[in-house]
Amino acid sequence: MLSNALSGLNAANVALTVSGNNVANSATVGYSRQAVQFATSGNLNGVVVNNVDRVVNGFYNQDIWRTQSDASYYNSKQSYLGYAEELMGTDSLNFNDAISTIADALSSALTAPESPAYRQEVLSSASSLVNKMAQINGAISDQRDQLGLQLSQTASSVDSTLQKLADYNKKITVATAKGDATAALKDSREQLVTSLASFVGISVSEQRDGSINISTNNGSPLLVGSQAASMTVDRTDVSITFGRQQFGLTANVGGSLGGLISADTEVLTPTVDSMSTILSQLADDVNNALSQGFDLNGDAGIPLFSYDANDPLGTFAVNPDITTDKLAFIGGGNDAGGNWVAVGGVGDNSNIQGVIDALKSQSNGYSLLVGALASNSSENQSNVATTQALSDNAVAARDNLSGVNRDEEAANILYYQQMYQANAKVISIADQTFQTLLNMF
Repeated sequence: MLSNALSGLNAANVALTVSGNNVANSATVGYSRQAVQFATSGNLNGVVVNNVDRVVNGFYNQDIWRTQSDASYYNSKQSYLGYAEELMGTDSLNFNDAISTIADALSSALTAPESPAYRQEVLSSASSLVNKMAQINGAISDQRDQLGLQLSQTASSVDSTLQKLADYNKKITVATAKGDATAALKDSREQLVTSLASFVGISVSEQRDGSINISTNNGSPLLVGSQAASMTVDRTDVSITFGRQQFGLTANVGGSLGGLISADTEVLTPTVDSMSTILSQLADDVNNALSQGFDLNGDAGIPLFSYDANDPLGTFAVNPDITTDKLAFIGGGNDAGGNWVAVGGVGDNSNIQGVIDALKSQSNGYSLLVGALASNSSENQSNVATTQALSDNAVAARDNLSGVNRDEEAANILYYQQMYQANAKVISIADQTFQTLLNMF
């Protein structure tokens, strides 16, 4: 009786301590409630505390890490996608409106093509277009600089988190080998893994010694035991170094890192490429139309716009050599000898319509670009809302299992108190019985 009751007393004491610890940590972020596992003692005489386990489910944790990664991906991408949509849709920087202004100036010049005022209006409207494109280029360049800085900061956070995880792996491995408690260490480690999942999509596997190995979604190693990888950023190129191996990362890596890479490869770069194509086509078509005419001096038309083929958006400009009298508004045609010559005098406007037609043919490309950005932004915002809801659901599912329910713990404490009192009563009765037996002799 004494032996059985003493084992029950000790077990109830441990259980009370565990429940008390649960209540004390009920507001601690990332804390997983603990539960006592009882077992019959080896000689079927009493009870023993077999283990104190964390109440966790690996699937729920994996679900949290996956949905957290997805939510971070779309959120980090949206900041740049939304900015690009707003920038390209801004009325004051609208490409089509600027083209219409130049076309209107040319239409006005049809009435008096030799007028310096009308000709100056054409050059001024062309310069206005150039200024608008320079503002767009500057804004996108600033976004690229900001993206590069954000990538570097994210990579630094990943390196720091991986190093902390490596340290926790080492501590947990040692504690497991010694048989010491690891619950608090594992709770802290899981919090770090959740932070890491927000930066990059991960796959986690637990080892027999209590440590965990982590790799990216595409299989690149991030953490093996106590060895952590490091991340390198060169502008917008990101790579992982693990030992002597190096792995390049793409948008498929997920997390905020993947979202930032995607913002560069799927938003900023395509926007610059599209605008470069639009501007180079505009310049070529307008310059070609002007080359078919003649200026007030009777000379062949020269280009209105100039650009560097390697960076049309960044170098788009009004030809510095052009002046009002060099705008080729006079039409041209072949003479009897087959030579291309002016067909009219200073009041001729027959080449203006060709320039107007060249301008009006450019609006479709810009409209398609703005429409694509708006469509992609709307889809991405929908993904933000969906992944955030899934992430919240995953956390709620985990908390329902691993979180501390104070009412439940209160009931447990009452139960273990009764268990403690019952075993104490058995000890008391055993003592009284023994004393009675002694008094009989």
